[in-house]
Amino acid sequence: MFIKKNINNFTILFDSSGSIYITELGILLISDLHIGKSYSCAKNGNFLPPFEIDETIEKIKSIVDFYNPKKIISLGDSFHEASTLELIDNIYIKNLNKIFKKREVIFIDGNHDAELKSKEKIDAIFKDSLKLSNFNFTHIKNSKIINNLFEFSGHFHPKVSIISNRVTYSFKCFVLGKNFCILPSFGTYTGGLNINSNTLKKIIPQEKTVIAIGKNQLIEI
Repeated sequence: MFIKKNINNFTILFDSSGSIYITELGILLISDLHIGKSYSCAKNGNFLPPFEIDETIEKIKSIVDFYNPKKIISLGDSFHEASTLELIDNIYIKNLNKIFKKREVIFIDGNHDAELKSKEKIDAIFKDSLKLSNFNFTHIKNSKIINNLFEFSGHFHPKVSIISNRVTYSFKCFVLGKNFCILPSFGTYTGGLNINSNTLKKIIPQEKTVIAIGKNQLIEI
């Protein structure tokens, strides 16, 4: 399920998985996977069911199988901490590399994984940001537009609250402005920040489009 929009003369598909597909470039965008969060929590004495990696990897596989992209770009915080690749079981790394086989995969550095260790275990390129065609790909939204490029970013895990029948529901969402888009978190156990929080109000203009990810539908606000 997706909503289609034209941005900078490119067809952009906003997918209900929380990913974006740029049709003409064959690029799949995902953000904030936070792979290994359960391992990090356990290391600190907070035990969570260790299923988040399986669920996140299966979700990646499903969306890659659907779009069959030439290139995958993950917009930062793909791994929950610098030592994630040394903490998690090798089977997870093997499964990720199997999905990435014969594709160009780029991991943008996030604040959680900028100093990621053992990068050589993953069949991917690591960059602090990427400029490609009419787009800039980065982890945290820039305060100023770079060279008139439309910018895709993550980091904030945006969520929106919708009231129905006096009940408030919270949904992950895309936040789309004139020259930027902030993606929701793609991973399991990632939480979120409401778009009306003081933090996001400071960086998101009032004129914006929000695409909420409901259980069986995408809701454009």
